[in-house]
Amino acid sequence: MSGNSRSPRPQPPLKRVLIKLALAVIVAFVIINIPHSILPMFQGSVSQATPPPAIQNVLGGKRRIVTVGDSITEAGKYPGGYVWLLQRYLTLLYPDRKVEIVNAGISGNKAKDMQARFQKDAIDKQPDLITINVGVNDVWHAFFDFQKSQFHPQGNLPSGAPLAEYQEKLTQMVQAAQAAGIRVALLSPTPIREVLDGPENKRLQDYIAAMREIAKQNKCLFIDLNAPFREVIGSFQRHAGKTLNLLAADGVHPNPAGNRIIAFTVLRGLGVPVKDIENLEVKN
Repeated sequence: MSGNSRSPRPQPPLKRVLIKLALAVIVAFVIINIPHSILPMFQGSVSQATPPPAIQNVLGGKRRIVTVGDSITEAGKYPGGYVWLLQRYLTLLYPDRKVEIVNAGISGNKAKDMQARFQKDAIDKQPDLITINVGVNDVWHAFFDFQKSQFHPQGNLPSGAPLAEYQEKLTQMVQAAQAAGIRVALLSPTPIREVLDGPENKRLQDYIAAMREIAKQNKCLFIDLNAPFREVIGSFQRHAGKTLNLLAADGVHPNPAGNRIIAFTVLRGLGVPVKDIENLEVKN
């Protein structure tokens, strides 16, 4: 080392502390302001989830779920359908659990139809959990004559189901499952046509309220599918008008986007953390 060279002086402790503090503030600012769309680039892959308490008993033992419903559930077994999605999401999340989903949806069913076959199609399958999605046809069929393709705005067609009958049959299904030691999750009906202020959807709110009360009285799970549909449809219509169906091609039966909302909402309702499912992708 030459005589003119001088070793750098050590920085005073206070100066080092201030520099570290400034760097920490800069890093925190950058993280907070990173667009949410970019954040997944900095995250690792979704780790295998730990089964939450709400579905621990479903994922142990027989590991079987029966989905009772109408055509929305029946069609849900096909690629992209909500039942199909649930099966694949659960397989990805809990690969060692081997959860089986049995589809018990039948097109055109109302609460009385599901109750009539409930023992054979649901309880006798000996599941750990039964989901029941019912109400669309109970209301819709009172407003629409399918043979004549005519809409009846008064909703007085006899093919619909009165609210009292809906309450009675749904309660019977819940209590029958519970008597057999099976947990129940009630899935509220999704909108009927994407006319949110239409007469069908106004009446449907009474059926949803009844389902919620049945769940409360019988201490079973209630998962509201109607609310997220209304939220998404309402937001879309404020920006794009009311002339295009967004989540259901015919206004009733969900398209891939609608089915994804149902599956995502059911998983959240069962207690699966959002962070475990928000980035999951499955292919047909």
